[in-house]
Amino acid sequence: MQKGIIIFGVCHLTKGALDIFQKNNLMVYGILEDETKWHHTTIHNIPVLGATDDPTFLELLSEECASFMAYRHIQKRKNCLNFLIAQQKPHPITAVHPSAIMAEAIQLGQGNYIGAQVCLAPEVTIGNHCILHNGVVIEAEANIHDWVEIGAGSIIGEQVTLEEDVFIGMGARIIPGVTIQKGASIGAGSVVLGNVKSGDVLLGNPAKSIQQA
Repeated sequence: MQKGIIIFGVCHLTKGALDIFQKNNLMVYGILEDETKWHHTTIHNIPVLGATDDPTFLELLSEECASFMAYRHIQKRKNCLNFLIAQQKPHPITAVHPSAIMAEAIQLGQGNYIGAQVCLAPEVTIGNHCILHNGVVIEAEANIHDWVEIGAGSIIGEQVTLEEDVFIGMGARIIPGVTIQKGASIGAGSVVLGNVKSGDVLLGNPAKSIQQA
């Protein structure tokens, strides 16, 4: 049984994650960060202990700590996870803000960030290592795959599918039934009215591809 948490990375999500864990009365042992300028400092009174590959602190993960990857950049999150897997110390924990509203009948994976006032309707599925910023609303039966980031205030309609590595900007709207394929990006404030191809980038209301010739 994990008794505490070690956070990897000093970046956009670190303070949010610390706030969530502290509000949930979960103990954070410390933060690991490779940039030496952060060493011997504190964030929300939590010490930055050293580098992410420091064996002294990594050993805690196999004894009594869970890990949380605070990197917002998806590739850095993936690299961190691969490193922990190679060390046989993944133990990811999900950060869920206490103000989030989640139906009973949902499926929630590991290593996710669920911000303040996020609303998850019944039969929503959230994969692993996703970032749902403050105020995101996900309607019933939506399916969010791994490594998805959804910007603050976005609304994801019923039965929408967001495949792996999809990025949804702040305040976007995705109408019910739409599928956004792997690696696609939706700009802030966009309204998506139809399916989106893998790797495409859409902007506007209604959202249109900016990659079309």
